Amino acid sequence: MKHETKHILLCLLLFMAGSAYAQQKTFTREYTYQASEMDSKLSSRTNATTEMRNILLREVGTYIRSEQQTSVKDNTQDYAEKIEAIMAGIVEMKSLDEKWDGTTYYIKAEMTVDPDDVNRRIAEVLNDKQKTKELEDSRKRVREAESESAKLKKELEAVQKQLAEEKNAHNRALAEKQSKTLQASYNKQVDKLSAEDYFTQGYNAENAGLHALAIEYYQKSVAIDPNHAETYYNMGLAYANQKNYTQAIICYQKDVAIDPNNAKAYTNMGAAYTEQKNYTQAMSCYQKSVAIDPNDALTYYNMGHAYAEQKNYTQAIICYQKTVAIDPNDASAYYNMGNTYFHQKNYTQAIICFQKAVAIDPNHAKAYINMGVTYANQKNYTQAISCYQKFIAIDPNNAVAYNNMGNAYYYLGNVDKQLECYKKAARLGDIGCQNWLKENGYSW
Repeated sequence: MKHETKHILLCLLLFMAGSAYAQQKTFTREYTYQASEMDSKLSSRTNATTEMRNILLREVGTYIRSEQQTSVKDNTQDYAEKIEAIMAGIVEMKSLDEKWDGTTYYIKAEMTVDPDDVNRRIAEVLNDKQKTKELEDSRKRVREAESESAKLKKELEAVQKQLAEEKNAHNRALAEKQSKTLQASYNKQVDKLSAEDYFTQGYNAENAGLHALAIEYYQKSVAIDPNHAETYYNMGLAYANQKNYTQAIICYQKDVAIDPNNAKAYTNMGAAYTEQKNYTQAMSCYQKSVAIDPNDALTYYNMGHAYAEQKNYTQAIICYQKTVAIDPNDASAYYNMGNTYFHQKNYTQAIICFQKAVAIDPNHAKAYINMGVTYANQKNYTQAISCYQKFIAIDPNNAVAYNNMGNAYYYLGNVDKQLECYKKAARLGDIGCQNWLKENGYSW
């Protein structure tokens, strides 16, 4: 969770338009699982679903890798497995038909992918080490559970054969006891597969923005495996996206109780506490995070935000400086540092920070308007107007920017431009400009 401090004069949300999707491709496959003596309907379904997902992921993975726009294709097995692991978390598998006849479990399912969209999301995950590790670890646990299940089946077959042939009562009793132990171990492996399946479905739902559904799947996952740290962590993210910070904190706490070295869980817990304005707890979380990972820029960034909210601008600046020392291309950190310097009335440093923000991100509209306000406070109205104009080039329908630019023209004595800007602001709904124009006999 990343924050930007409030604007000096306005609050603005920017949205990026999505590109049109390329043609989608749907992969539909069928699979029949032959139940063993160890299986129930539930375990058969879990095994069938797991194998169906494996089949589709392998096929879709081959297709996606063939569609990747790279000069040199990476055809290594490690890369193929990495892509399959990531796709498990970003591509939903839809069950189309399922049947159970007591001995076999039939499933028909599909995966629909858009190559451009999937490749974009794969790139995003690859750039996030935490997400990549989570998904790779999940696939690894699936593989391990599958391997262990297969081994247990073979062992049980041998025991069952022994029972069929054994005449000695004592030896039969030992074999029956071993059979029960093997069954319990097998059930445990199936539970692991089921927990991973719910975790994967939760991941899919969260990627689709379906936070409530994601939480429902995550709850099912931890009900089966209460020690599934990644599930608690991601459930915390889903609750935070719902702005239910109390539940998010509970999930992060459960995660770090299992995995005390998850720095990002402490960072996100700190962000949740910050949203609740519980800065003491937030700082405690951030400090635990940087003690584990002193090179995490986001933690310092959010710590800076928490200090700024408390008006401790000196400490906020120190945190933002640590952020950009780790990540020199963080435009938001420079933007927030600029706001913080502005609050200290250090306008020269504020402008330097805003300039760095727009040098990194030329479309950072908020940096332009706040730089304009800062120049205006220095009575440099020509530069202020230049900044407002750059802001308007990005957001042409913002009334506050025209109001501010009108003020700057007023101080420069350019009444015609002042009126032009005020009228534009009034047409865009600025009540202050509307009232001023009415009082002074102007229409708009």
